[in-house]
Amino acid sequence: MSPSDKTEPFQCAGSEGGDDAGRLITVEVIHDFKNILAGILGNLALAKDWSDPKDKAYPFIEAAERVTRHANQLTLQLLAHAKGSEWEKSRVCISRLLRECVDLMVGGSPCHVKWEIDPDLRTVDADEARLTQVFNNLLINARQAMEKGGMIEVTVNNVDIGPSSGHRLDPGVYVRVSIRDEGCGIRKDHIEHLFKPNFTTKKDGNGIGLASCYYIVKNHGGVIEVDSEEGQGARFSVYLPAGQSVDPHAAPREEAPVRGYGSILVMDDDAMIQQTIGDMLDYLGFQAHFADDGHEALRVYRKAKESGNPFRLVMMDLTIPGGMGGLEAIRKLKEYDKDVVAVVSSGHPNDPVMQQYERFGFRAVIRKPYTLRDLEDVIRQTLG
Repeated sequence: MSPSDKTEPFQCAGSEGGDDAGRLITVEVIHDFKNILAGILGNLALAKDWSDPKDKAYPFIEAAERVTRHANQLTLQLLAHAKGSEWEKSRVCISRLLRECVDLMVGGSPCHVKWEIDPDLRTVDADEARLTQVFNNLLINARQAMEKGGMIEVTVNNVDIGPSSGHRLDPGVYVRVSIRDEGCGIRKDHIEHLFKPNFTTKKDGNGIGLASCYYIVKNHGGVIEVDSEEGQGARFSVYLPAGQSVDPHAAPREEAPVRGYGSILVMDDDAMIQQTIGDMLDYLGFQAHFADDGHEALRVYRKAKESGNPFRLVMMDLTIPGGMGGLEAIRKLKEYDKDVVAVVSSGHPNDPVMQQYERFGFRAVIRKPYTLRDLEDVIRQTLG
């Protein structure tokens, strides 16, 4: 069952403007904060890999990792708030986003999660920060419906809505995300009101969460539906128009650890990031070399190649304040060596270069902050 089309759209609270200078300062602060989070997350990943899961400190490392990921999600929401009513849509890998949301909202609780993800899942064109709000809300509700624990089923697949399907959606391919709990369910007379602002069945609720979810999904060209009976749990299903590309994170992950060789050049102006990435690359068997900006990266890359010890991979920060960033640097590197293997990195996933990295000459993209596993994945993708 879905809410009536007469449901009033819910206007999310947030800045509707603010001067450009204030926004710019906010974006710059978020950039710096993401670098700090990248340093924390990278070191936690190394500590986790070096620790025995049976060690008493291990669950505290995992908890710290979850908190850091939560802080990263908050930076995305802060950025959305700073931009007010402006929506930034980009290519979003739903499977990755959902795993992050589940880890944050369900991790550490007595609930367990059962996954079912279509290996050919499509991406969606969406505002990631706002979709994060939707999935976090639905997962929190599922967890709170089972205070003593239980199973949360997360099913993600492509669905083809035909013209004769009887569905409210326009014909086309959609990504459907279903989140089902084993809680007490929802009263039949409450269901039609669930997505209306200020309606709540919780003692401490404010009736904003599901209304916000409805508004966000609707503004993405999708719908949100609920199916529930008292005593039988509840299932919330979100339908979003599918993009053209396949979600690279949907297929089962390769678990064999990377054990590399050779040298990798890291271009980043933040000393803490250099130290953290260097430690992670060293752990994976690579020698890390560093450059503060594009000019230095070109010089170091050229010197290594001419000495007969070329870099296997170059990792470039997209934005270098006051210096040559990744976009200009990759152009010049391509002029010197058309076969250069380069990865672009940034904390701003909506940037056009991050979205269309191959068009600009990069082999892959990695979002800040990233973990040791993320780094392994991008190395597999580029070096095999």
